[in-house]
Amino acid sequence: MTSDGLYLALLALHIAAGCTALAAAAVALAAAKGGALHGRAGRIYVAAMFAVGATTLLLVAIRPNLFLLTIGLFSVYLVFTGWRAGVVRDGRPRPLDRLATAAMLAVGLGMLALGAARTLGGPDHQGGAGHQGPVLLAFGAIGFVLALGDLRIGAARPVTGKRRIARHLTRMLAGTIATVTAAAVVNIHFLPSLAVWLGPTVLMTPVISWWNVRVLRGTAGGRPGVGLASAGRSGET
Repeated sequence: MTSDGLYLALLALHIAAGCTALAAAAVALAAAKGGALHGRAGRIYVAAMFAVGATTLLLVAIRPNLFLLTIGLFSVYLVFTGWRAGVVRDGRPRPLDRLATAAMLAVGLGMLALGAARTLGGPDHQGGAGHQGPVLLAFGAIGFVLALGDLRIGAARPVTGKRRIARHLTRMLAGTIATVTAAAVVNIHFLPSLAVWLGPTVLMTPVISWWNVRVLRGTAGGRPGVGLASAGRSGET
């Protein structure tokens, strides 16, 4: 198989995994939190997003694209930490979590540096795509701040109870935003690129904040995250 053929095959797998992740996310959001359907849909979503991340690495290995690589790593980190919040019930980070946090700190700094360079350099330094600099700055800042927060977990107190559920909710929904963003970038061409890249984040962040308030106050329906946590106890490593 030629490199072009391999690339197209991987791209097909990448798209299929992304579509699966979107469908699973919709089911998980609609299902009763803590129920069996929510847990199954959540596990499918995580697996599909990991497949998206793996195919992204392979795609950029064939056709290098630092912008897409960093965005992909950022998205996988969101899903990984959301999944870990669901399955690590005592809220204490393991070595794997520390490794992921360190990696995101490095990636976040890289995104900020690359974003600043491309923003200051203008479209000529972005392959003619003026949106890349601001997108890298925005997502790099979010990833770096989240990783800094994760670094402090365990030093003060573990994240348990409602705070753990809120963390699970925040990261999984943020990962869903990343998936929706990818779909929007591919399919929406009548809006400015920057609006398409950052629009889902701007629109959904208030929803995440509102839902977090409900969870922390104990007014959200169902038992958020219990299904995933119960089914994923083997992930407590």
